[in-house]
Amino acid sequence: MLKKNCSFSDKDKTQRLEEQIKLHHLHLLMKAFQEHRPGDIIKQAGSAYFPAKVEKRTPGAMNLEEFKTTVAQVLKTNEYEEYLEKLFTKLDTSLDGYVDWNEFCTYMLLLYRENDYMRTKREIPFLVEPKLRHIVHNRQEQTTKMVATTGTVRYITISKEGVVNVWQPSLNYVEKYYSISNDESDSSGQKRRFKTWVTDAIFLPNCNKLVIGSTSRDIRFYDCSTNQHFEEFQLFAMSDVPYCFDYWYDTKNPSNPSKLIFGVDTGYIHTMTFKKPVSQLFETPFKNDEGVQKIFWSEIEKGQQSQFVSHEKISHGDPTLQVLPDIVKQVMYLPDNDYIISSTSSAQQSLVISPADRKDFKKSYVFNIDKGIESFDHNKNLNILVTGSLDHVVRIWNPYVPAKPMAVLQGHATGVIGVKIHEGLVQVFSYSKDAVIKVWDIKEHSCLQTVVLKFPSSIHGRMPEHGTFPMHMQPAPHNALLVTCNDYIGMLKLGHTSQPKNLDAVTHDSQLCGAIYNKTFKQVVTGCDSSNVAVWELESGNKAIVFSNAHGDEEITCMAFDDSYRRLLTGARNGTIKVWNFQNGHNLHKLESVSEAEVTGIFPCADRKIIISVGWSRKIAEYDDSDPDNMYIPANLGWKGGQIHQDDILSMDYASPNYLATGGYDGEIAVWDTETEKMLIRLRKGQQADILKKIEAMKEMSVLSKNSTTTESQMSADDHPLSPLKIPRPNSRHRKSHRVPRGQPSPVDKLLFLPSRLTSKTSDAAMLISSEAGYLHWWALFGAKHEVGESLSHSCLSEIWKGK
Repeated sequence: MLKKNCSFSDKDKTQRLEEQIKLHHLHLLMKAFQEHRPGDIIKQAGSAYFPAKVEKRTPGAMNLEEFKTTVAQVLKTNEYEEYLEKLFTKLDTSLDGYVDWNEFCTYMLLLYRENDYMRTKREIPFLVEPKLRHIVHNRQEQTTKMVATTGTVRYITISKEGVVNVWQPSLNYVEKYYSISNDESDSSGQKRRFKTWVTDAIFLPNCNKLVIGSTSRDIRFYDCSTNQHFEEFQLFAMSDVPYCFDYWYDTKNPSNPSKLIFGVDTGYIHTMTFKKPVSQLFETPFKNDEGVQKIFWSEIEKGQQSQFVSHEKISHGDPTLQVLPDIVKQVMYLPDNDYIISSTSSAQQSLVISPADRKDFKKSYVFNIDKGIESFDHNKNLNILVTGSLDHVVRIWNPYVPAKPMAVLQGHATGVIGVKIHEGLVQVFSYSKDAVIKVWDIKEHSCLQTVVLKFPSSIHGRMPEHGTFPMHMQPAPHNALLVTCNDYIGMLKLGHTSQPKNLDAVTHDSQLCGAIYNKTFKQVVTGCDSSNVAVWELESGNKAIVFSNAHGDEEITCMAFDDSYRRLLTGARNGTIKVWNFQNGHNLHKLESVSEAEVTGIFPCADRKIIISVGWSRKIAEYDDSDPDNMYIPANLGWKGGQIHQDDILSMDYASPNYLATGGYDGEIAVWDTETEKMLIRLRKGQQADILKKIEAMKEMSVLSKNSTTTESQMSADDHPLSPLKIPRPNSRHRKSHRVPRGQPSPVDKLLFLPSRLTSKTSDAAMLISSEAGYLHWWALFGAKHEVGESLSHSCLSEIWKGK
């Protein structure tokens, strides 16, 4: 028994097996096919008078069991045994029950080609080389945080030791720099100096303040409303070290109350609500002393400044659990539901989404990751949470499903210390300790681009040092991703920053003719007017394969599967019919055209090994489907029941055991026995058009045609020589209106059997439905009265109402 191979089977479960096969697997599979020498199959044992009947096996051709065994040995796992059966049917293009190396290679090449095409279709964000700048004033200390001012954009970097640099958006030069004062007084009044490290910083856009936290257990507020930044307030004598910040304000009404949220080194989260953020943050004493206004933190906690600011404090995670407190490494406020996201490096309660007000008794969501979380980002519109950890992995989560991530993105060689979501591109940017940026497609869960930043401190294999928050993403109009490493900045300009709005909605370059489901392979096949056929994986939504120009430049008009669901049949507007192995786009058969008229229905009759087709030729045609090697199959028009349709056949449907219904443009509906080819019943005879009313309609249309041109796709088979009277008719598949011209009978657009009712043969039960000009007609097959009811569709009711 083969053991599970973790190196292979632990891959991303969203990928197909074929996409996880690597080059060394292909080498082993090729060798196995080349060395495969199967034994002969004994059809009949020999005797004293007759030799044994033996079927010679082709070397290198494997049956299902041999293929499953070979692949399991190469991959060292039996995990994909069930899927290999489906894969074998995809590979068996000749339908002979065997697969050789050529068939396997053809399928894999088509798959890789489609994957490469889809990958190039997605946007690559970074099109130019990154710009690197040295922060000279940092004095070789790493940058803790980079923020950006609003209005006239300036980038501000704050080093670990408190050096503040203000940069032009182009990073060409530093406008100004200054240092945070480290001077403190002890109880004796004498000055003493000690090392202060900056923990985080954030810019408050609505009041033009820069907030900086440090290990001195203080928070400083700098006024940035003028060119000269100056320290205005200092909250000091805090009980804990403020480690990370987030800020929220009402963008529509900036003067409304705002919130400053920060996490501390003891595992708690504080929220300061500024009631008048634009005019005044804190209470100002009436005295003439200039300089920094120092405020005891105890005044905020005790509510002594409640006129201007209020304070709340909650714990990270559930305080009742026996979990040691850890530094809160990042916080984010969600204003829509008043929740706070906080993360730590702990394996337990690594990330918690909890209500800002614990009195609400709302549910909290706890995420546990073995090595904790170094960085996260959240996007409400995409409804995703992205985390980066020291285990080199980026995870995409549903914010309300903490049990299991939606995707696990592997590719970084070192710990991930920064992640950002770009909503416009639907991508994730991740940054690791070795100064590597990776771009991930959120929908495909694949890596689109890798950028290696060549900082001086990262060359020669050295591991560079980073601050606590090394990434900053600047939105439009600057559109840049900035990264800090040691005393350097790297800026990567984004190319296209938004995807086309119709990217998700449009899957083809022209109108679709139909979509059919394959229950065997759990795939959906779609066809369009530009003659392209696409195969889609239902579970993942990925496009498996596309074969273009299936019928040249002709529109595909109908599609169907055979009984085995391994072959696809397509009909076109010019009367051509083709049979495909839809897994690789191989054309197995070409069927003779009855006339240059649209094919509207195809049905493969497995019992008789024939293919039946109908269309605007007004004939029921048969094709011999018994020889799999016959490429060109002629049409047989000798339908025993006769060709009774006097106008174009628009629809057909089949029901077991042998019922075939056909409907015409003139309203004719007939039910046939496919075994005898005789007509069982004519539910309605075709109606002749009222010539006088038709002529009146033609006159009206001729007046309208002076202002508009009728394209070929808007003309029907009434324009071919067989039509008794030529008038324009819209393509029935893309009809915008169900209204029928005056004097014209209602065409039968669609027929649908109700198979479960056919077995009972109840006389008054409806067993067939026809759609005609927006009306649904219900038909009984075995009673004296055939039409048992009709109903008007909702879309037609709306059309009639608009017409009034």
